[in-house]
Amino acid sequence: MRRGLVLAGRYELDQAIGRGGMGEVWRAYDQLLDRRLAVKFILVHPDDAGGDLIARFEQEARSTARLDHPGVPTVYDLGEHDDEVRGHSLYLVMQYVEGMTVDHLVDLHGTLPVSWAALIGAQVCAVLAVAHQRPLVHRDLKPSNLMLCADGSVKVLDFGVAVGLAPDDVRRTSTGAGAPYTPGYTAPEQMYGSPSPQSDLYSLGCVLYELLTGRQVFPGDTPYEVMRRHEDDVPVPVRELRPEVPAAFDALVLQMLAKQSPDRPSGAHEAYERMLEFVTGLEPLPGAVDMAPAPSRLYGRAQARIRIADTPQPPPPPSRRAAGPVRLPSHGEVAQARVEAADLASAGRFTQAAELLSDLAEPAQLSLGDDDAEVLHLRLDLAEVLYQGGDYRRAIPAYRVAAKGLSEWYGPHDDKVLHCREQEAVCEAQLGETDKAIRLQEALLADISDPYDDLSLRLRVRTGRFRLAAGTGTRDELSALLADIRAHYGDDHPHVPELVELLAELPG
Repeated sequence: MRRGLVLAGRYELDQAIGRGGMGEVWRAYDQLLDRRLAVKFILVHPDDAGGDLIARFEQEARSTARLDHPGVPTVYDLGEHDDEVRGHSLYLVMQYVEGMTVDHLVDLHGTLPVSWAALIGAQVCAVLAVAHQRPLVHRDLKPSNLMLCADGSVKVLDFGVAVGLAPDDVRRTSTGAGAPYTPGYTAPEQMYGSPSPQSDLYSLGCVLYELLTGRQVFPGDTPYEVMRRHEDDVPVPVRELRPEVPAAFDALVLQMLAKQSPDRPSGAHEAYERMLEFVTGLEPLPGAVDMAPAPSRLYGRAQARIRIADTPQPPPPPSRRAAGPVRLPSHGEVAQARVEAADLASAGRFTQAAELLSDLAEPAQLSLGDDDAEVLHLRLDLAEVLYQGGDYRRAIPAYRVAAKGLSEWYGPHDDKVLHCREQEAVCEAQLGETDKAIRLQEALLADISDPYDDLSLRLRVRTGRFRLAAGTGTRDELSALLADIRAHYGDDHPHVPELVELLAELPG
């Protein structure tokens, strides 16, 4: 990249403000709207040029663009660029944020007052509480991804930029293409490709530990040593390094650093409420915070005074559908709507595709019946576009309904039925519900007669990895699975190198 380069005919690069292994961040100028911007470039490895990385990046960017929160820089645009030096890259155009990243804040102050550490942590939790409902998991919370602005507000950077692991991805080291995490701030289960909302709480616990003590939880000479210590070692309590830290705050940080995700706080909202107790007596923070909160933030303070009375609420206004007689679509209209939805999905307009299919589902059922082939496949189409658009919470019941109808029509062992059941488990995993995903996959495996077909092996490998991430699996189980696949297929099966790589990175 170079100064003066214009992207998409309007975004003029001005100055590089950050570089890393995966790409660069540039300050830029929007020639059309006359405003300052930031452009984040993600380099695309030649092996990823086929589209998987690009598709995941676009999905993450869309999900992040829907995350309307003052603690997250607004995403304005995305695109691709071919550079004569750096090669092919993806880029996000975002709100430009001025301030100091938390890693530089630690360099400046060494350790922070308890009240400031709690304020930063509480604001991050406020962002995570909204994001985790989407559901979006950041996957790469670290000091350099948190920006403290001059008015004391915190921005969480790089939502959607650290391209995440899909359930079928194998564990990657920090040097691998598309690495989704940073050693030193990553939860143990995330190292095995199973990130969850509690993984973000673990990462935030690592950040808070560093703000309070001036050192990382588990320092090490190599990334591998750091990751091993996060899996095996017990952290030194904060109060042993800094006795004036309140015992309850120390306990919260240690709980966030629990090895098993169920042992951490139940969610970001709980962590926020507990952290807020320590936001008292905020003294000046020279060199970082030097102005009063922006007037726009008074809006939020006023809105926060709203209280919901414990009285019966009036019924909601009638929906558009209830305002008049429902027009029932014909068979051909349902088929045409499915084609239109497929075209929207192909263009990446998953929200519109889902709305089209969702609005049509009930009228189509009334018109054509539960067992009509177009209705059955419309339900499957709806589940698929919800999944593709990252709306995993709505996709779960959609896949369940689709599987039920397709099973009654085609039989329980039809490929489409098995696909729906597998995808339900995948969605649970994406929401961080690893135990539910394991149970669903094990139930599906029990209904498949051939333990060596593609679906069975995929489920066995994924279940083994999920069990390892949940702390209920062992290295020996994965070794036995690898030996079984080799005995049946030899070394040429695609799952063999995946398991070999994973086992090579496990301790012991």
